[in-house]
Amino acid sequence: MTLVIRRCLLAVMVVVGAAVSAAAQTSDDFFNPEILQRVDVWMNSADWSKLKAAFQENTYYPADVTWNGQTVRNVGIRSRGLGSRSSTKPGLRVDFDRYATNQTFLGLKSFVLDNLTQDKSGIRETVAMRFFTRLGIPAPRETHTRLYINGTYSGLYALVESVDKTMMGRVFGSIGDDVQNDGYLFEYNYVIGSPWRFAYEGSDLAPYQARFDIKTNESKSDTTIWGPIEELVRLVNDTASASFEATVGPRLDLAGFVRYIASQNFIAQNDAFNGYDGMNNFYLYRLEASTSHVFIAWDEDNAFLSSDFQITTRLSDNVLTRNTLQLSAYSSKYFEGLLDAATSADGWMQTEMERQFTMIASAMQEDTVKPHTNAEHAADRDTMLAFAPARIAYVRCEVAKTVGTTRPAGCPASAGQ
Repeated sequence: MTLVIRRCLLAVMVVVGAAVSAAAQTSDDFFNPEILQRVDVWMNSADWSKLKAAFQENTYYPADVTWNGQTVRNVGIRSRGLGSRSSTKPGLRVDFDRYATNQTFLGLKSFVLDNLTQDKSGIRETVAMRFFTRLGIPAPRETHTRLYINGTYSGLYALVESVDKTMMGRVFGSIGDDVQNDGYLFEYNYVIGSPWRFAYEGSDLAPYQARFDIKTNESKSDTTIWGPIEELVRLVNDTASASFEATVGPRLDLAGFVRYIASQNFIAQNDAFNGYDGMNNFYLYRLEASTSHVFIAWDEDNAFLSSDFQITTRLSDNVLTRNTLQLSAYSSKYFEGLLDAATSADGWMQTEMERQFTMIASAMQEDTVKPHTNAEHAADRDTMLAFAPARIAYVRCEVAKTVGTTRPAGCPASAGQ
């Protein structure tokens, strides 16, 4: 065999090997939290300028996206977010099937690029979602990425799995050959100036349509889509404690709900289900062929507010929270959930924060469009790293104080007595 032929064969083998390697990539690789990814977006420069100028609009623009040597062409990109919208560092939604019907990438129909403009640390969202997953709470996969627009570095972003049918299939699995992703998925729509805390708003479906944005089965009748939500809210408000579990339980995973709010409280999330201005930042999913609903975590970049965030913060404000925790069994589950979160965080959370800070360090330093300075990032980094040990101790002491058990060693004299 001549040297020329050998070189040709080697070149073919390299190309084939690269193709096999690319084909073997999965969405788990895309969202691998151990890797700082690189995502390239290629689009008309005029369109990119328009998107930034009209960042409050949801106008889509065509683009190509490249990751790990693979390019998906003719995707749709738009600005996204609520308070995080930015003209200098836009949050982005990427839809693979916006212009090409049924186009997917690694099995994904879309993903989100969170611009991290509300998080000086850059890791609140990603640590929170990994922590929720550890606790068995439905949550999107996330990691960090360097984003390049037309070859120019455009900042550090969180790479976030879309909450959609694909994620529902991953989280809820299959029964036989039936993927459990054909239920009713709702994104909660926070209405500015109209905080809501699960109070009943009458039998008309309009208020529930305004607050729960349907993402699947959109062609079904209004009664089929929102009727069960109206019923759930009515029963939560009107059912006596003695029959609450038997009546509401088939319509809502109460144990899962309590675990969810306990976990949110542990990470001191102030803009969540029991938020400072009513409910916010979650999805609701009615399981396929079922009356039961479950909550799905979303948008946790306001977490880790303070290590002494009270463990009973606003528990009486929300009707669903208040009426569920009136039952002693679920009140106990709430405090057990806090202690489970403390146990899971112990030895993991601070280490995970340190790992993520190390991973994103250079990308954060080099991000010239972030809305904070490197000094502010460094200060927030120190605050975040101090959170876990202080929060674990605080929660354990406060639970002991609240439920009347023996206080752990090191608690203040007033706690746990």
